[in-house]
Amino acid sequence: MRTALLQAPRKLAVVERAKPAPGAGEVIIETAATAVCHTDLSIYVGEHPGVHYPVVMGHESTGIVDSIGEGVTGLKSGEHVIINPIITCGTCDQCVRGAGNLCRNAGLFGREIEGSLSQYVKLPSRYVHVLPPRLPLEAATLIETLATVRHAQHRVGVATAESVVVLGMGTAGLLHARLAVLTGATPVIAISRTQWKLDMAERMGVHHAIQASLEKSVEEVRRLTGGKGADVVIDAAGSAEALRAAMDMLRPGGRFAAFAVSHETVRGFSTFPLYFGEISIIGSRALTPQDMNPSIQLIASGAVDVNGFISAKYPLTDAAAAFEEYERNPSRILRLVIDSQG
Repeated sequence: MRTALLQAPRKLAVVERAKPAPGAGEVIIETAATAVCHTDLSIYVGEHPGVHYPVVMGHESTGIVDSIGEGVTGLKSGEHVIINPIITCGTCDQCVRGAGNLCRNAGLFGREIEGSLSQYVKLPSRYVHVLPPRLPLEAATLIETLATVRHAQHRVGVATAESVVVLGMGTAGLLHARLAVLTGATPVIAISRTQWKLDMAERMGVHHAIQASLEKSVEEVRRLTGGKGADVVIDAAGSAEALRAAMDMLRPGGRFAAFAVSHETVRGFSTFPLYFGEISIIGSRALTPQDMNPSIQLIASGAVDVNGFISAKYPLTDAAAAFEEYERNPSRILRLVIDSQG
């Protein structure tokens, strides 16, 4: 089988490997499509902390069940599936309390554990979720991101009739906007510097789209919320500026969802706004298995329409070209998909 192996930052080569065989409790997936996100890009360029090279990337992936090992139930050859990439130990205190996404020994499929940029992958069957056969496997790669969005909104407690601001209209921001609309939040306000992304946000059903920097959006958010400020601000942009702007956008008692991953230091920020406004900052990490099936249904039913999210498609043999394009034009891309069988 062919495997795209990242030997060192920006050094991606397609190599030949033996096709794996399933052990007890394991399943072999013939990978079909892998979506490339910012986490993959940061691994590719060498900016993601703790990555040991060589590594096989890819964690937002779908495929077809090829073969199953002894003791596997609930799966059969030929079924279309999506992979939950959060690989857990199952025995630490966090796993025992049902918070496997916070596992103390966790690994991410495609980072600590070899991922899906390969024609076949082997993994325990508990990480595999069956997809409706009518759902295109390329579109289904967006389910993993939607599951992380669902987890974050559950954590922050987005509710009907609450005002929600989403900062940044990349893939996650657009999905956050749509899920807030489906929950019944009103108004849902999308903020981006990029008009075509705001056009997509309007297709997602947002009530207001603001084309401006985060700093310049504060006054407009307050106007659109009748001077009260928003109940919830979700950061899908991932910058220090987002936290500072959110403090000025939120009503007293509001909640800030720190969804986007950023290693940037927030300079000049004090905890006084948290005290004075009783603001809550709520983090979220990845997803739980319970987020997967509802997210599958949201996309399969069309409630979340992901048409237009895939910016380009590459065969596995051109994986390096996909990453080169993403690094050149990150602001013009929502998701690139790599076809392992193409």
